[in-house]
Amino acid sequence: MTHDHKFFSQLNCPKSVTWTSDIQMMFTPLDIQHMKTKGIDLSSYQDVMINAVQIYSRVKSGSMPPPGSGEQPWSDEWVNTFGCWIQQGCPQG
Repeated sequence: MTHDHKFFSQLNCPKSVTWTSDIQMMFTPLDIQHMKTKGIDLSSYQDVMINAVQIYSRVKSGSMPPPGSGEQPWSDEWVNTFGCWIQQGCPQG
């Protein structure tokens, strides 16, 4: 699944979203540990920003967090918030 600028521009984003206040806390220690084995550090602003569209596709499809991990899939609200962060240029803080 790929997403382009047009896709993100159509998201309903009622508020400003930043890494520090909204996004960073979405990743649990288990998420961070799991993805480090795949070469992405979810605790790193830079890594998440670089891989944002890929991460968005995974959380939207429900393949992240992985089924069977014991972690709940992201709510539609969280997925939308992450998409809004992308739409807004991935602001840090």
